[in-house]
Amino acid sequence: MDENAFLNFLNKRRSIRAFKDNMVDESKLSKILQACNLAPSSGGLQTFEIYHIKNKEIKKSLVLAAKDQALIAQAPLLLVFCANPSRSVERFGERSQFFSVQDATIAAVYAQLTIHALGLSTVWIGAFDEKKVSEILHLPQGQRPVAIIPIGYENEKPKEKTTRGSKDLLHTID
Repeated sequence: MDENAFLNFLNKRRSIRAFKDNMVDESKLSKILQACNLAPSSGGLQTFEIYHIKNKEIKKSLVLAAKDQALIAQAPLLLVFCANPSRSVERFGERSQFFSVQDATIAAVYAQLTIHALGLSTVWIGAFDEKKVSEILHLPQGQRPVAIIPIGYENEKPKEKTTRGSKDLLHTID
């Protein structure tokens, strides 16, 4: 893929908040997980965990924990990315808390790009009660939910992308 094709690919990715009922084939989930496995991570330690939520009651509970975002229960495929600092605390000490959040975030972004490449849609959900999500998923002590990623086939027309513009993002310090 040349650079213009890649930038065009990124430009076409949109956040989708309504999904069709069509199930997502397991082979697509497998490809998403392969991409997450390839994501860079601190010290190569992959200090993140991914939870695949199938249970409808758990999905409904997550909707409530995520400020009533009903699309969580509507999505045919739901992944929750969590930081797991225990995987690197021996090597990085206190900094492992920060690195594990970065690792989970990078893996979730790799998932989102792969989802788009597979003709599926998603949206990043970060607005949720972290403690409630942890309780609902019975996360082990120390794991921290970072992103809820609902996945499916789009059932809405995506909005035009608006951004600050690349020139506004860069600040040069001489």
